Amino acid sequence: MARRGRRRTKRTVYEETSRRMLRDALFLLRHRRWHSAVYLAGYTVECRLKAAVCQFLNQKTLPSEFQTHNLWALIVGAGLEQNMESDPQIGTYFDYIESLWDVEIRYAGKTYGRNEAEKFLDAVGRFVRWLNTIFSQRM
Repeated sequence: MARRGRRRTKRTVYEETSRRMLRDALFLLRHRRWHSAVYLAGYTVECRLKAAVCQFLNQKTLPSEFQTHNLWALIVGAGLEQNMESDPQIGTYFDYIESLWDVEIRYAGKTYGRNEAEKFLDAVGRFVRWLNTIFSQRM
């Protein structure tokens, strides 16, 4: 029996997943699950960037070369480098997100506390709102 290839995820699924992950991360933050809130909020950014790549490339599904957790590669794939350079504050938020989040933090010996989690979710919220604004203007 032939093995089927990996199914590619649609842009709309990434958009909805991003919104759901942010709601769940905020829930975890309110319930003092700081580390888990940071972990999930990072996926908020990743999923929103994957949706942005699809939109920028005018694709319904994410091309296989963007099946990555590398946030900067997704920024490049979504054509956002110049937008980031023109808004230093957004660049600061992105740098902070990228400095704290990686899929491997789920195994981290050091866990994040309240201050880090609150600051991280604030940065994620601001960054995702910026992304939404950029891509609503591109439609």
